[in-house]
Amino acid sequence: MVQRIKSASILVVDDDLGVRESLKMILMDKYYVSTASTIEEAADSLKIIEPELIFLDIKISKANGLDFLKQMQARNSTIPIVMITAFPSSQTAITAFRSGAFDYIIKPFEPSEIHTAAERALQRRIESSEKDKLVDNLRMAVHKNFFSTTEALLLAIDAKDSYTAGHSKRVSLLFGLVAKELGMSEEQIVKLRYGAFLHDIGKIGVRDDILTKSGHLTEEEFFLMKQHPEIGYNILEPINFLKESLPIVRYHHEWYNGEGYPDGLKGAEIPQEVAIFSTIDAYDALTTDRHYHKKYSNQEAFKIITEGIGTQFIPTLTEKVLSIIKKCYETLPLADIN
Repeated sequence: MVQRIKSASILVVDDDLGVRESLKMILMDKYYVSTASTIEEAADSLKIIEPELIFLDIKISKANGLDFLKQMQARNSTIPIVMITAFPSSQTAITAFRSGAFDYIIKPFEPSEIHTAAERALQRRIESSEKDKLVDNLRMAVHKNFFSTTEALLLAIDAKDSYTAGHSKRVSLLFGLVAKELGMSEEQIVKLRYGAFLHDIGKIGVRDDILTKSGHLTEEEFFLMKQHPEIGYNILEPINFLKESLPIVRYHHEWYNGEGYPDGLKGAEIPQEVAIFSTIDAYDALTTDRHYHKKYSNQEAFKIITEGIGTQFIPTLTEKVLSIIKKCYETLPLADIN
């Protein structure tokens, strides 16, 4: 049994006043109905309220209804569109359906035909919305399970090197705060924070004695350590929803002067989000205890990073990042970042 839809909003677009008024009279007892005589009027109406269903004339004066149909499909494909025509042909119907029309009715029409078309279209919209919600919920579950697994891997790294415990979470949070101050969109920040959180996951492939060694690494040990960005990249590269965050994982040890690793990127070759993260990563490493050094104060860390501008760190951008980090620690309780 078809679910009865009440109080849905319907837009009728037709250059024939008689057709507009006829459809309005047929539908107004069950739905809120607005009308437009031109494509321009329809576009203006859409700025005020987005309908749940559109009845659209195929041959509207001075315009092609099929062109508007295609525009609506590109703008919001969840709105079902029922095409109206007084000159039916199989080719016109095929073109309409291929362009995304939900249904196709022929003038003159019966009230029962209009009600059936409206109810079917609105029911399909509900089903589509419920399906979209299900897909979103499944996607969230996949993400949640994935990050539960990767967090377990990071905890395994922390178990190998206790001095880095909490580092991934701290730099991910701080990256989000800095990126927001620099004007990045929330959507972009969410994607890039994945890379910040997972940037050291490649250390799972580095020997324990290298990770925990106090003092300087030998040339061979440093060579093995330098492989962790590429190992991390190879672990995460097959995962589609992490594509945008992968540069942070692979390039966070690249230097402005080209002497970093693993690819020796230089200057503008280093993506901006990587340059931002590299400063944050270095700051956190300097201000926490490590096997090879005791933690530095904020001021000492700022001084060391500033001295590295032009060699390790990108000019101007690094100074902005440091000023935002300083502001974050002045305005937020330490526990909110740590």
